[in-house]
Amino acid sequence: MLSPDSRTVAFDLLRPPGGYDLDFALLTTYTLNLETMLALPLSLVARADNSLEELLADPLLLLEALRRAGERVHVFVDRAGIAIPRQRRELYALLEPSLHPVRAPGGGAFHPKVWVLRFMSEDGKPLIRVAILSRNLTFDRSWDIALASEAAPRQRTAGSRPLAEFVRRLPELCAESPAPSLSDRMEALADEVSRTRFPAPEGFSDDPVRFHVLGMDGRHARGRLWQPMSDGYDVLAVAPFVGSTALNEVARMGRGKRTLVSSRDQLDKLSDDALANWTRVCVLSDAAHDEDAGMLSGLHAKFLAVEHGWDVSWFVGSANLTHSAFTGRNVEVMAALGARKGRRDGKSGYGIERFLESGFEKLCEPYRRGESEAVLPETEEALGRLETVRGVLLDADLRVVCSPSGETWAWNLEGDASLPNTDVEVRAWPISIAEDQARPLELPLTWTLPIQRLTTLVAFRLHVPVEGVEDIAFTLSLPAQGMPEDRMHHVLRSLIGDPQRFMAFLRALLGGLDGMVDWTGRGDANGDAGPWVSGPDDESLLEELVRAASRDPDRLEPVRRLIEDFRKTEEGRSIVPDDFLEVWNAVNEALPRNGRS
Repeated sequence: MLSPDSRTVAFDLLRPPGGYDLDFALLTTYTLNLETMLALPLSLVARADNSLEELLADPLLLLEALRRAGERVHVFVDRAGIAIPRQRRELYALLEPSLHPVRAPGGGAFHPKVWVLRFMSEDGKPLIRVAILSRNLTFDRSWDIALASEAAPRQRTAGSRPLAEFVRRLPELCAESPAPSLSDRMEALADEVSRTRFPAPEGFSDDPVRFHVLGMDGRHARGRLWQPMSDGYDVLAVAPFVGSTALNEVARMGRGKRTLVSSRDQLDKLSDDALANWTRVCVLSDAAHDEDAGMLSGLHAKFLAVEHGWDVSWFVGSANLTHSAFTGRNVEVMAALGARKGRRDGKSGYGIERFLESGFEKLCEPYRRGESEAVLPETEEALGRLETVRGVLLDADLRVVCSPSGETWAWNLEGDASLPNTDVEVRAWPISIAEDQARPLELPLTWTLPIQRLTTLVAFRLHVPVEGVEDIAFTLSLPAQGMPEDRMHHVLRSLIGDPQRFMAFLRALLGGLDGMVDWTGRGDANGDAGPWVSGPDDESLLEELVRAASRDPDRLEPVRRLIEDFRKTEEGRSIVPDDFLEVWNAVNEALPRNGRS
């Protein structure tokens, strides 16, 4: 189980084992916080004593990590699931090639939280790691669950086939077709997943982890319910969202004691008949909630356990106990693993009672029915109008069109939204500017922006003038036309915009990525460490260049790319000091390149 303050555990899943490097990462999520996505590459380099918030506060620290990891980390997110970021950052532009909005074929939500990672050893051998989580790619504080396993591909195994097919078919769900190179990598990854026998955690059975994928082909959407087991005895079901259809189906999996743990507001909405088949019904206790978190807290874990004889089967992943999950209207991924229920001496096993007694039961308390808040008809109708407009926007033919306008650019939101004639107010803006510059959605919309603020990410806020009804706000990643090829160069230049910041960043690069982490405590608020002048810093930097050139020339490849980027324009050339450039040219000529020494 992941507690509300264990966010770094999820990020640690990206760290390669000893002797390996991350080659490719495929991540899926229902909701996405763009700051969380910015932090993903930092999970490869951040030390345990650095908080993610501290690392995110320095955009220069992020830059090289993003450039090195951006082509390797790809996130597939429900089309409506990208949140509006709290802060405007030019760095979000660097995420766009790695961000892939998708749709669920059954008309529901794309809801899986699966990470499939490929690592390569120094001798070129792959290692595949899979993580099945209940946590989205956000900074929300909640009780979650995660299962991780890794192994080398060898021979095809039936239990991994559904996950391999899920990876292979993901491009079909994308709002925009991925680049052929990415589709090819995913096809190759799917083949390796199909040949990987993922071991269960220590103490579970020797059988490999098996995967259940729901909703990818729409078959379940016609009404057939997912039933991973039958003829069991005791049952434990944990999920924050529940409905009578799925609860009845899970209750039929066992004939003995049935324990349900969910959220109070969901249970209050159910009838007594819907809960009649459950022996124990619990909610998280007040002690398990973090009221001061400032973000979502509470129960978010989703898992089932069914005992049968001396054995127990566990199912963990993304599926809530709802009609949309169990019929395949949503896309969901669950992992299944088995274990012995426990020996008579009570010292081993993974049975339901042992799990509850090991600590989870202390987080729970018996559910006592409260009064479900009545939803006023006008409130329900207003919520319906908001959802209708959101659905229209998700299906609308919208695009971003950019064109030069003197020294700036015209950023245009174009297309056909065809909004219904209701009281819903819709405002839109590119996420690279503040929300106070948002405008009513009357297409086309135009903003004049500097090149570094051009973006394909567009924020929308939907408001209905009915008291007590909250706005709906989300970000769409839209197709774009006319984006300048050198946009990323200008983003880079906006972050390292003068010789002092360039030299400070260069010293951090030469210290390796660990040096970049150490660099967070150096210099002023911008990371400036002084100009390029003769003196001790001059000599130490020259020594670092020469040492890297002789011992580890690959460390200078980021420096080469950085200088090449800046030398493309006159303004960029002014950022690289002439004195340093003379030194660099001498060192660069001595570097081995393409077989030349």
